[in-house]
Amino acid sequence: MSKLLHQSKARFILAVLFLTFLGNSCRKEQELINPSLQSENLPPVPSNPTLPFAILEGELLQNGRPVQFKGVNALNTFGIGDHTLMDEWHIEIVREFIGNLREQPIAGDAIQGANGAWLHPLQNIVDENRRHQQVTILCPFGWVDQTGKQTLFTGLNPSAQSFYSQYKLKMKDIASHFKGQPDVWIEVWNEPYHWNNENGYSHELWLKDQKDMVDNLRRVVGFENIILVPGNEQGQSESAILSKGNELLAGRYNLLFDLHAYEKWLINTSEAGIIQRIQTLKNRKCAIMFGEIGVINSSGLMPTETFLSAVDATKSTTLAWLWNKNSSDQNALLDDLGQENNFNNNNWGSTFRRFLED
Repeated sequence: MSKLLHQSKARFILAVLFLTFLGNSCRKEQELINPSLQSENLPPVPSNPTLPFAILEGELLQNGRPVQFKGVNALNTFGIGDHTLMDEWHIEIVREFIGNLREQPIAGDAIQGANGAWLHPLQNIVDENRRHQQVTILCPFGWVDQTGKQTLFTGLNPSAQSFYSQYKLKMKDIASHFKGQPDVWIEVWNEPYHWNNENGYSHELWLKDQKDMVDNLRRVVGFENIILVPGNEQGQSESAILSKGNELLAGRYNLLFDLHAYEKWLINTSEAGIIQRIQTLKNRKCAIMFGEIGVINSSGLMPTETFLSAVDATKSTTLAWLWNKNSSDQNALLDDLGQENNFNNNNWGSTFRRFLED
């Protein structure tokens, strides 16, 4: 795709110099303002940050210029799909479902997990996405124990899970493998915390957990890739980001906040209201993307056109749930034959394809 290619060498060099200066100067200023940063023993901001992708002053940049990507969530860990069809839909970025983080192979051969599902290596998936000029987001969605029991991450408090220490080790392994591959971004957790801020949730817990999960990856020497950080309320709410986002950003770099657009963005909203919410985050220097938008959730079928107009107006990176051939799944973009899935779902397949092509 044209966004990934043909940027000038001059812009590239200027972006490197600017990011280097800003990262070092901001770190010193932040430590003077907030001495606790020194006690956190944060991994250093790199003196020569890896480009082409970076987060700066609340913007996602490619070679120093703001960029918007449009894409999908996919299930390639269960078998790499038809990327020619993805090209026809103009898909630029893919968020990959990792439902069995414990056993997920990073490289090498496919394996059969404890729950019987075959899992394909992440590097093979990334290589195929890269051949089609797609950015890859790797996101853990679940944990499968040795008995084959799966625990989905959505709605959970990360640090309260019995497997949390094992989770951190596996995520470090993934970061170590993909350092130096800047078109691979890693999300720390899919849709954490109760949808209504229950089960012991607080913004302080969000901040504590996100710091721990982000710093866990950054302590891998050489891992400078973009890290995605979810919102609260199962990823739909920006309230934690507005309350504690600047504290998380202090002394850290290349963080992109991920929000999910379901009820809290699609029901009883307006284009102007959505734009205002996005702009408020940008004004706080919090770079955001929408890692999921779907047409149906627990509340039923929802409209999507107003939201898609708003993210286009704000040039916000947005990914659909879900790239899958399944006529009976209303969120699936494709029917069983690989055509646009428009069955009883507000013409979701055609609607999102138009968004991708605009």
